[in-house]
Amino acid sequence: MDEFISDIVKINRSAEQVYGLMADMSFFSQMASSAPIRDVEDFQSTQDTCSFKVKGIEVGVQIIDREPYKTIKYTGYKYSPVDFFIWLQLKEIAPDDTRIRIVFKAKLNLMMKTVFKGKIKKGLDKIVHQISDSLNRS
Repeated sequence: MDEFISDIVKINRSAEQVYGLMADMSFFSQMASSAPIRDVEDFQSTQDTCSFKVKGIEVGVQIIDREPYKTIKYTGYKYSPVDFFIWLQLKEIAPDDTRIRIVFKAKLNLMMKTVFKGKIKKGLDKIVHQISDSLNRS
């Protein structure tokens, strides 16, 4: 599997607080409605799943594992165009100073890797910065 890693960003909250919000997929629904992401439509979520369309392609994501205050693991389900895993990693540096990053692993063929490699990294960076901005504002 190919691996892509986002920037590491700071959130001015404890790992417990960040985890409490991020371990529920409804958080992403709130984030999507407050800061819409270009080309993402029909975002729906439950506590453990979300689905949406990107340029007409349906994508489904579900939480498959939670390690309190450290890691939340996601994978594709139902509508996933490729096999992938996403790890949201949290590290508390000090009280009210938690760092997060996103690790994305996907089984991409050579053409997909060539076409999407830079876009995947940029997308991960955009998402992790939106998460940070959203949590640092509230």
